[in-house]
Amino acid sequence: MIQEDLGAFGIAGDSSVIRDLRQTIRDAATSPYPVLVEGESGSGKELVASAVHRLSPRAARPLCPLNCAAVTDELFEAELFGFARGAFTGAVRERRGLFEEADSGAVFLDEVAELSARAQAKLLRTLQEGEIRRLGENRPRRVDVRVIAATNRPLAAEVDAGRFRRDLWYRLDVVRIAVPALRDQPGDVRLLARRFWGEAARAVGNCAVLDSEAIDVLTGYSWPGNVRELQNVMTALAVTGPRRGRVRACNLPRVIADGRGRVALTLHEARRTFERRHVREALAQVGGHRGKAARALGVSRQGLAKLIKRLEVA
Repeated sequence: MIQEDLGAFGIAGDSSVIRDLRQTIRDAATSPYPVLVEGESGSGKELVASAVHRLSPRAARPLCPLNCAAVTDELFEAELFGFARGAFTGAVRERRGLFEEADSGAVFLDEVAELSARAQAKLLRTLQEGEIRRLGENRPRRVDVRVIAATNRPLAAEVDAGRFRRDLWYRLDVVRIAVPALRDQPGDVRLLARRFWGEAARAVGNCAVLDSEAIDVLTGYSWPGNVRELQNVMTALAVTGPRRGRVRACNLPRVIADGRGRVALTLHEARRTFERRHVREALAQVGGHRGKAARALGVSRQGLAKLIKRLEVA
């Protein structure tokens, strides 16, 4: 993956779906409108929201996050809108809310589908009027804030089920970014696994390397927890797995090593997996001698070198 892309987006991967995602992020970043990020848990919605803000004209101002699933109605108002001194017991001094803190910047509302009906109404008024009222105050305050919201449940379905206000959905769903599940980008599992393994191994002083067969097994797993699950597996493996030599498929968690939860590979990935295994077996049969392996495979020594590089045979 191109280093500039990783630096600008914080999103690793070189598949077509990730390239499309980066372009969508670029388009969304240059617009002034609200953004709705939809995707499964662990797919990287927070990274997408951060990238949209970092590439936008508002990047010099803060991106203030709030996890909507973790706050009560009362705390939601205090967090977003702030409060005046004496507004409630314990309010010994006034405090600005996230909307004021993010003035000329952006607010990131994570898990926005978890908002109660009351909180939805309060948020809708702010988006309609462009102003907030601190708890305990009557004076409205103007704010210029871009809202980036994220959810792991499609808001359209929540609206149809009567759990989310349609008018608020229309306000939030102006520019939509769909974050792909990891199972939809199997070609990126190899890159991500090596990246996460390298980071975790360095952190704990693990000198082992990932065997290419282990990476093949990782590529075929369905990853219901998406990128976060892959990162957690690599981190745990660096701590509990072999410290030297190779990390093999048998060292992976049983649910992955046994082939449960596998996904169908594309024709390209299936062919690549077969070629990699075939070249690896040919090298193993001759003790790693490339000249003999090339003759057995019916290719030149230079052709074998290209195959090894293209297939990333370890």
